[in-house]
Amino acid sequence: MNYRTRIRAAFGCLVTALAVGATLPAAQAQEKFHWRVQSNLNAGEPGYVAVQKKFADLVTEMSNGRMQFEIFPVGTLFPVAEGLEAVGSGMVEMAVLTGGYFAGKVGPFVSIESGVPGSLRTPLERYNFFYKKGFLDLARQAYDKFGVYYLGPQLSPQWDIMSKKPIASMADFKGLKIRSFGLEAKWYEGMGATPVFMGGGEIYTGLATGVIDAARWASAAGNLNNNYQEVAKYYVQPSPLPVPNNFFAVNKRAWDALPDDLKAMLNEAAVASSFDYLAIGAMEDAKAMQVMVDQGVQVSTIPEEEWVKMEAAARVLWREYAKEGGLAEEAVKLLDAYLAELGRG
Repeated sequence: MNYRTRIRAAFGCLVTALAVGATLPAAQAQEKFHWRVQSNLNAGEPGYVAVQKKFADLVTEMSNGRMQFEIFPVGTLFPVAEGLEAVGSGMVEMAVLTGGYFAGKVGPFVSIESGVPGSLRTPLERYNFFYKKGFLDLARQAYDKFGVYYLGPQLSPQWDIMSKKPIASMADFKGLKIRSFGLEAKWYEGMGATPVFMGGGEIYTGLATGVIDAARWASAAGNLNNNYQEVAKYYVQPSPLPVPNNFFAVNKRAWDALPDDLKAMLNEAAVASSFDYLAIGAMEDAKAMQVMVDQGVQVSTIPEEEWVKMEAAARVLWREYAKEGGLAEEAVKLLDAYLAELGRG
C-alpha cells in the first residue's frame, strides 16, 4: 500500500469513526422504557390520580415519550403486603408502597419513614424532613439491601380514624378494636385498645360485622370512597397521623438502567406527585366531609390537653427505636433534632 493509499484509508477510518460517534448519543437518546407500576390505592382515589397525572404522565411528557408507564390499582398484580418482594425481584419496575407494612422485614426504621404520631404536624414539615434534613438518604440506605431504590415519599393527606363509638379521650380507647399496624398499633394498645391488622378491602366488612370498632385508613375522601360512613358514624379529630406518606419503590436494576436525565425527571415527578396529592386531597376532603356529615357522621373531637398527653405517649414509643442502633437510631436522632428546631423537642 503506497503513501497516498494509506492516507486515504486512514482518513476513511477517521470519518467512519466520527460518524459512528456522532450517532451514538442520538441512538442512546432514543432508548425507550416501559414500566409497570402498582399503586397501593384504588383507581380514582386522590393519591392514585396524582400518580397518574403528576408522575407518570408528567415524566412521559418531559421525556418526549421515551418513558411510559402502565398504572395498576392496589392488589392487581400482587398483594400489598408482598410489595417489597414484588419490586425487589423485578416483578414490577415500580410500586407505591406503605413502609409500615414492612417493619418485620426492614426493621423499626420504616415506622418513622411512613410517619409516627407525636412528631411532625404539617406536610411542609414532612417535606423538609426528607429533602432538607437528610432523611431521604437514610431511607435509600434502608431499602437498598432489598433490591429497592427509594425514589422518594409520596406525601399524603392525613390518615384519620372513623369509629362506631365516640372517642374524646385516652380512656375511650380502652377495649376498642381498631384496625392499625406498626408503632401506631402499639400506641393504641398502650391506651387499652386491641389493634387488628387487615387489608383495606376488609375494613368495611370488619366494621359492619363488629370484627373491629374503628379503623384508621385514609383522609375524608378515601374514607368516603370506601363508604365507611355507612358503618361508622364518628369521625375522630385530631388526626393520629397528620402527615403520613407512602413511597415510590423502584426496582434497583431498573433504576440503574436509566440514563441520568430520566432519573432526574423521576426525582422531580415524585415531588410534583406529592404536592398534587396534597392539593387534590384538600379539595376532595372538604367535599367528602360535608357529604359524610349530611349522612349522619359526627365529628368526635379529642380536647387539646388530652391530645398533648397522647402525643407524649407516642414519642416515648418511637424514641425507643434508638436502642436498635443503626439506621433506626440515626432516624430517631434526626427527628428529635428537627422537632427541637421546630420548638417541640
